Amino acid sequence: DDWSVFYGAAQHVLTGESLYNEPITFAYFSNAPWVAVVLVPFTIIPYRLGWAILNVLSMIALVLVARRWHLGMFKTVLGLLSPPMVYILLHGQIDILVLAGLCLPSFLWPLAALAKPQVAIGLLFGVPRRAWLIAAGVTLAVIGVSVLVFGNWPLELIHQPKIMLGGRQNLWLGLWPFQIPAFVALILLGISRKDERLLVAGSPCLSPYATITSTIGVWLALSTALKNWQAIAVWASWWAAIGYLMITMP
Repeated sequence: DDWSVFYGAAQHVLTGESLYNEPITFAYFSNAPWVAVVLVPFTIIPYRLGWAILNVLSMIALVLVARRWHLGMFKTVLGLLSPPMVYILLHGQIDILVLAGLCLPSFLWPLAALAKPQVAIGLLFGVPRRAWLIAAGVTLAVIGVSVLVFGNWPLELIHQPKIMLGGRQNLWLGLWPFQIPAFVALILLGISRKDERLLVAGSPCLSPYATITSTIGVWLALSTALKNWQAIAVWASWWAAIGYLMITMP
């Protein structure tokens, strides 16, 4: 279902249709326009093949992040079989691809952060001081070009109906903004310790909307601090909780 929105948004880029204001398929496109631009090559291949390729790229992206954080094979497999990753693959989401922006030069991190803030907004605070100037220049240039091409999309995005905020899939339903102090704490710790894992782990806590797919970075970051047996205990309890919800949900 989510893949239909991304695929449709990429088609809108080619046809010149607006990315915002109207639903793409079942939902509105709620990402920065460069996400749709990057996905344009998928519009020249069949829909389901594009979804399959996206999933392969998503799995590769998780392996790259796992290698960057030295997770090892066992925890990498747990990451691939974790609830957020399974949901990413089932729905055709891009969360792990956005998170894999970590593997790009740090001056590109702000573009990844703005692509899907509930996954990677913490990366804004991880750009090394030596890269601040080029990061600001590149980010402003991309935003400037995107406004010229797509119009005042930030304003359009802000004014779009926020239907998904009230959905049961929203982890922060009824809680936001009370999780923001956790965001502040993790970001400050990440800055002081120069630890990108903490910056990633804090990212979902700033947004008023996050789903289970948004926690893929949190899970991978947490895994780095766990022993293998501890990681599998958390992984198993997570799936047990989801099983309970599936059984009891009306």
